[in-house]
Amino acid sequence: MGAKTNYVNRELRWLSFNERVLMAAEGQNTPLMERLKFAGIFSSNLDEFYAVRIGSLHRALLDPVNHPIKSDIQPKILLKQILKEVKRLNLRLDAVVEQLFVELKKHSIKVVNEDELNDAQQEYLEGFFSQTLRSRLFPILLDPNRPFPYLKHVTLYLAVHMYRKDDPQHFQYALIEVPTDLLLRFVSLPGRGGWHQFIYLEDVIRFKLAEIFKTLPYDRFDAYTIKINRDGEYDLTDEITRSLYEKLSASIKQRSQGDPVRFVYDREMPQRMLAYITEKAQLTHCRIIIAGGRYHNVRDLLRFPEVGNDSLYFEQQTPLKHHTLDDKRSLLDQIEERDHLLTLPYHRYDYLIDLLREAALDASVRSIKMTLYRVPQNSSVINALQNAARNGKEVTLYLELQARFDEEINMQWTELLTTEHHINLISGVEGMKVHSKLCIITRLHGKKTTQIAMIGTGNFNEITARQYSDHLLLTSHPKLTKEIDQLFLLLERGFADVKFKQLIVSPFHTRKRFINLIKKEMEQAKAGNPAQIILKLNNLVDGQLIKQLTKAQKSGVDLKLMIRGICSMALPESNHHVQGKALIDRYLEHTRVVKFHNKGKPLYFLGSADWMERNLDTRIEVMVPVYSPEIQAELEVFLQAHWADTYASFDLGEAHFNQRLQTGQSNERRAQRDLYRWYKEQGDTQHE
Repeated sequence: MGAKTNYVNRELRWLSFNERVLMAAEGQNTPLMERLKFAGIFSSNLDEFYAVRIGSLHRALLDPVNHPIKSDIQPKILLKQILKEVKRLNLRLDAVVEQLFVELKKHSIKVVNEDELNDAQQEYLEGFFSQTLRSRLFPILLDPNRPFPYLKHVTLYLAVHMYRKDDPQHFQYALIEVPTDLLLRFVSLPGRGGWHQFIYLEDVIRFKLAEIFKTLPYDRFDAYTIKINRDGEYDLTDEITRSLYEKLSASIKQRSQGDPVRFVYDREMPQRMLAYITEKAQLTHCRIIIAGGRYHNVRDLLRFPEVGNDSLYFEQQTPLKHHTLDDKRSLLDQIEERDHLLTLPYHRYDYLIDLLREAALDASVRSIKMTLYRVPQNSSVINALQNAARNGKEVTLYLELQARFDEEINMQWTELLTTEHHINLISGVEGMKVHSKLCIITRLHGKKTTQIAMIGTGNFNEITARQYSDHLLLTSHPKLTKEIDQLFLLLERGFADVKFKQLIVSPFHTRKRFINLIKKEMEQAKAGNPAQIILKLNNLVDGQLIKQLTKAQKSGVDLKLMIRGICSMALPESNHHVQGKALIDRYLEHTRVVKFHNKGKPLYFLGSADWMERNLDTRIEVMVPVYSPEIQAELEVFLQAHWADTYASFDLGEAHFNQRLQTGQSNERRAQRDLYRWYKEQGDTQHE
């Protein structure tokens, strides 16, 4: 791509995305408790960034031969740029969290430390400590002659300095893991006069340090929070005699012991103590060592207790009845009659579960086939499939073992489902993730076979469905169901020479098909005809597709890019044919919708694939064409609402990159609110 002037490094653009999340936390128009959550999301995102992206850079620097990294910038230079940007963003995070806690006090919500407790609160914590906390603490005395305890990834620890007031040179160090995996980070305290008061869990430990170490000859106890981020990637062994399940089991253990890539400590920690910890914990090769504040893991603000009045939260949007589905009729029959589009979380997720439950009981249903990527621990989807199998249906389930950070849950489900005799379980193809969101149900009416399919942009996961904006197409279109069935055969039997004419399927031809469609729009633009491409994606990173889009906008194709996350395409302000924006609001925008003008007969596609190398080359992804005129019109309303949004949107043009588009006007367009109202209106009209 030459000098790559039209391409911006993906790591730096990911940080730009996370800055937009931070700006949502800073935004005065966002309800206060929701701002806390955005601060938590920013922190959680950054932890994953360190584990995955910085972890990859770290390995490339240590062993460039075995761990090369694809980047347009040298790893050392890139790491320096990343650290400069992260430092800037972390300073803003610290400032906004401090401001948020000040704002909380205005609403009678306060977080106190161990020195601010009144008598009633101290008495309460005595009971809490003895009955709940004490049994979950396992202090370790640090001894220079013994190995240093292993520090777990993103786990909080208190490094304790114990000494005597009259003899400070007589001291000892200890380490206590703060059990936030077992207990809430914020402990509720007795309040007075309508106040809601809380204390950090680690401050409860600080409050009781003298009792914890009462058998030791010390009378002063100072505690400092530390945290480590480890490389979160893993390498699958090349040993061919072991199953993918066995390799993943070993590799997850390897991940938990990954090299440290970032160490954060309380800046008040004595230098002597810091030197001891960094040496004994073997952090001398850790490239990122940061002096932080008293509290780490802002991510825990995501679980801040829900207190205060309704004005502190987003306006409630209860999931709606669907405007084209009748709750009193068979869902299977209705989908055979016409296509339907679920738009989550505006519509009730229950429709998906109800459809599977109906299929489990319907006498005409012969088989159900489904792909699952991220699965919650208590999955209603899997429960419905188990019920279907026990009712005699043939159930085929592809459960992806390599879903990053969800491998252990998926492996637990794999172990459980192997005991189900009537479920054909397919668990992973090494080196190729199945990321597509597909389900196909086969019915037999006499001698006639019909099929119903679900194609989604998001996971079949009832937990994330409450927070993510996604589409789920319900169709019985024979051309589509035939090819979806072929795809499942491919997964069951291994890769084969399968031709897809309707579906756009990775890794076979997604990039090629979209490049051809881009070129057709370019031909129209060069001929002086209207030409337009609208992309609504999570990420736009693939160099080849960006190159074609750049040529298209130079040829006069009108590009409208709605990219929630990483947009590596540089959008010059000098060319009015390309515009880009990103939206950060109450729901995580997760829909992938692509539209081509196509000589006035628009082509719409939706599915699981972002425009990234991994989605195009090393994953099974499916983008499906939308044939129904009614659903095309519905998608047009959806796209136009997002394009009109200024309330929660940011500019992606280079001249004003990441600037808010918010106007502050009373009638300002806000996509997620406006769409909810539109879907509610459609439902009210339909069900009158």
